[in-house]
Amino acid sequence: MSFPRRPAVTPVALAAAVILTAACTSTGGSSTASAPSVAIKPGDNHAATTVTVWSFTHLPNEVKAFQAAADRLHARYSWLTVKLVQNKDDADFTKAVAAGESPDVFISSSPDSVAKFCHNKTVADLNPYLAAAGIDTAKTFPAGNYKYMQYQGEQCALPLLTDAFGLYYNKAMFRAAGITAPPRTLDELRADAEKLTIKNPDGSIKQWGFVPAEAYNLNNTLYEGALTGSSFYDSNGKSTLASDPNWAKLLTWAQRLNAFYGQDQVKRFIAQYQPHSDDASNPFTSGKVAMEVDGEWHIGELADNAPKLDYGIVPVPKLAGSGASPGAGETAGTVMYLPTKAAHQQEAAFAIANMATDTQFLTDLATAMSNVPSTFASLAAWKNASDPHWATMVAINKDPGSGYTPLTPAGAEIGTVWGSAIQSFDQSSGTPDPTGLLAETAAKVDQLNAAAKN
Repeated sequence: MSFPRRPAVTPVALAAAVILTAACTSTGGSSTASAPSVAIKPGDNHAATTVTVWSFTHLPNEVKAFQAAADRLHARYSWLTVKLVQNKDDADFTKAVAAGESPDVFISSSPDSVAKFCHNKTVADLNPYLAAAGIDTAKTFPAGNYKYMQYQGEQCALPLLTDAFGLYYNKAMFRAAGITAPPRTLDELRADAEKLTIKNPDGSIKQWGFVPAEAYNLNNTLYEGALTGSSFYDSNGKSTLASDPNWAKLLTWAQRLNAFYGQDQVKRFIAQYQPHSDDASNPFTSGKVAMEVDGEWHIGELADNAPKLDYGIVPVPKLAGSGASPGAGETAGTVMYLPTKAAHQQEAAFAIANMATDTQFLTDLATAMSNVPSTFASLAAWKNASDPHWATMVAINKDPGSGYTPLTPAGAEIGTVWGSAIQSFDQSSGTPDPTGLLAETAAKVDQLNAAAKN
């Protein structure tokens, strides 16, 4: 998940001050709760309540970490019991809401539905709760961790850990190739990738330098603005794919590096390694590729599967002259929603704020799941923050230029359209001009967004 100044009030105190409101269950007409009037204080008595929390988690380490958090919350507030229901995604949540069976809290692995859920009033605006509790989001969370969870002035969700994406590089391969430092620009990345590539006598590739194909692993994060200093939308909410020339430069850079390898070889690389992006056969883990873009959880995977690997992590290189922040990168992570139709919306808001701001919970959970803590306080307290690998991810998280593509009610459809366009250009031969494709894609994006608002 992406990443220290402490908030004025400790996270536990903030969480303990989360408000209870009267009659704040949604009627379907608005996602904004009524003005809070009563705050839960640490010593208050409260009727025993079980809050049902749906979560994306399903791996053993995730389930164990979340259950420990639920037990910790109950130990602190004996009246509050958290019932965890694992392995639920956005589609499950949408169906449950439609059937009138909404959970009290929904934790999603992706923020892609934030604007859609906010627009159609599936989830409540958390701003009234945060204001009544005295929680200042700007002082509690790095901007890249919470701003993409806003839509038209509403705080539609809160972060629970964060993902940051960086460039992993094999130091031994760099030394063998005579490269003394990791790349800082896309031109340097391409030159290094070509120099690090080793071919067999038959022309097949023995060692890859770097494969930028959008279809591989997490390379989609290359194309969302951080590398080129681009905003996906202009001030009028229109796509910039056709109006910002840096998008064309980025696509051309990637297509020409793919062409250096040969489209057939790139396709075979993807087919061979895509199923192994997170296991011991990952090409970076197994020494088949010198550089790879990946999330911070890959640090944990490498510790398990290649503990002796000599590697480093740096921010993904940027387009020279673009004005992009050198230390920036994509950041996105787990989001917590307060459904408007939650049966226990008051208590659910209390649970969300505890989970979002409790330093011990966040640091324990981040360590267990190999993710990055999501508050300033938890980042400052986290034992892994000084580790050289983790320090890069923490710095990316805190960089003002880091963030996520602005979200709209069209949800993940935008990413699907953009990704398909990139993949079609990736597979082009020769030296094609992406201008027409970008104009066509921009029009599709604008049409999707217009339709989603109706």
